[in-house]
Amino acid sequence: MKGAIFDLDGTLLDSMPVWECVGERYLMRRGICADEGLSEVLFSMSMQEGAEYLKNCYALPEPPEKIAEDINQMVFDAYETEIPAKAGVKELLEKFSREGIRMAVATSTDRPMAEAALSRLGLLGYFERIFTCTETGSGKSSPDIYFAAARYLGTAPADTWVFEDALYAIRSAKKAGFPTVGIYDAASSREQSLIRETADRYLLDWSLAEGKQRPAVLTIAGSDSSGGAGIQADIKTMMANGVYAMSAITALTAQNTTGVTAVAETAPELLRLQIDAVFGDIRPAAVKIGMTVSAEQIRVIAERLCYYGAKNVVVDPVMAASSGKQLIREEALAAWKGELFPAASLITPNIPEAGILCGFPIETPGDMERAAEALGRAYGCAVLIKGGHRETAADDFLWADGQTTWFRGQRIHNPNSHGTGCTLSSAIASNLAKGYGMEASVARAKAYLSAALSAMLNLGAGSGPMDHGFFGEWQEKHSAY
Repeated sequence: MKGAIFDLDGTLLDSMPVWECVGERYLMRRGICADEGLSEVLFSMSMQEGAEYLKNCYALPEPPEKIAEDINQMVFDAYETEIPAKAGVKELLEKFSREGIRMAVATSTDRPMAEAALSRLGLLGYFERIFTCTETGSGKSSPDIYFAAARYLGTAPADTWVFEDALYAIRSAKKAGFPTVGIYDAASSREQSLIRETADRYLLDWSLAEGKQRPAVLTIAGSDSSGGAGIQADIKTMMANGVYAMSAITALTAQNTTGVTAVAETAPELLRLQIDAVFGDIRPAAVKIGMTVSAEQIRVIAERLCYYGAKNVVVDPVMAASSGKQLIREEALAAWKGELFPAASLITPNIPEAGILCGFPIETPGDMERAAEALGRAYGCAVLIKGGHRETAADDFLWADGQTTWFRGQRIHNPNSHGTGCTLSSAIASNLAKGYGMEASVARAKAYLSAALSAMLNLGAGSGPMDHGFFGEWQEKHSAY
């Protein structure tokens, strides 16, 4: 490799969540509640078309031109102040710089936004020039922007690697003779199989590019002998999301896709020794907590996490059946509330569980918002209320330090959904461990869960497991550059 051309959004920057919910953010700033599915409606529209749609549907007094201008300014502010780099990007750029590899950016984003974000993040100096689709006169369905960048760098296409997260852009660059690297991004999660097959190399995470030490994550949960949920699902999810998985087991179960036939609780002292063994040797960068059997276990977990000063603690409170029926004793519920939730960075109740915790039924999106804020203020942590129990949508709501985000999701009609809560919380913990912020970690985890469900694995006579390894043999394409 003599040259490298990097896409910006979804490749260097974790910026896609800003674009995906730009309509909701704009309306929220004006005190207007967006309709469900607005992101999907706006996704295929130009900025002007989207502005006209918002004006007509929400009776906004401003002309479309003013709405588009305000949205552009809002997005620019996000690039200038908040959009993060993807974890591991700076380390790889530094490595390339030391090796004398010449680098440029090729992006569909306007130059001022690109420069503002790269400058703030300390990345601008690594690149000799930024090329934009607007300035080159064509989108990335044409390879013109890659040819222009390679000419400027003075490197032949065959010696110039193109790093992209979008399938159409990878195809365009590869057809023109550029070696390509597919980069995982939550926004294109449903295309990952094709991206993996098309690109010459594939990276699930930038931190894997140099084969360096992975962050470690501890799961504290019960064992599921059929592998669909619990410790087994957590470990598979963590490995698929690029971290090293460790475990402390709270219970052994005899179960399969048709039900649970036996449960043996781990003695609290043995649970304590497991946690001590992990922290005493390989300190986890994040902790996921799932099934606990007793108040005594919960107290042990809370005490040890406090003792070790654990960070990025994600609690999936397994407390209620889909019907809303409470599954744990009041003593254990009190221990969750009084000792474990205050130690958490994030709790991830579903709608029935959130209803038990906040004391009122949750039937509407407004109820989800009200419950998340109440729980977040009560326990001093972020709250993600999962909307999978709603009939019309699979939208989740995050409250974190007063900031709110809706994560829109299409309902995937797959009866094999055993272990979705375990999978989501483990994926969130994995991304927090890799250095992503809370909002980005939830977005990436939700995309991973959707893709695992969409793989339509069909095992067992009951509600079967998801395909946690839907990425297939992507490890074969993880190599140093």
